[in-house]
Amino acid sequence: MPYFIEFLIDNWFIVIPLIFSLFALFLLDRISKAINLEPHKAVVLINKKNALIIDIRSKKEFEGGKISQARYVGPDLEECKKEFNKSNGKPFILVCQNGANSSRMANDLKKEKMDVFVLKGGINNWISEKLPLVN
Repeated sequence: MPYFIEFLIDNWFIVIPLIFSLFALFLLDRISKAINLEPHKAVVLINKKNALIIDIRSKKEFEGGKISQARYVGPDLEECKKEFNKSNGKPFILVCQNGANSSRMANDLKKEKMDVFVLKGGINNWISEKLPLVN
């Protein structure tokens, strides 16, 4: 352990920029990405905070089964923005089939200063957790 501390002191000109870079990377990651919610945390947010569930899957996938009270928007960013503006400050959860499309859309919305959550793993994860879908 003393050798490690000695190394840090002797190489301060490398260590300090490394620490600042890691800190900046951490902050950038937290700022630029939407928060991913596990299905059980999404249920809590839906039940306690009356969160809006916005489904961006295809119409065929949506009609095959949806989360209760989910609103269909489809993969249209502008429609998603309209729904967000109607949300009146309620939490906003984006849902797709596997979480990838909703993460991309959430990042686009975050660029416009909109706070959104993403259902981690999408409907596939919801089903794997044995949570119900309605038709």
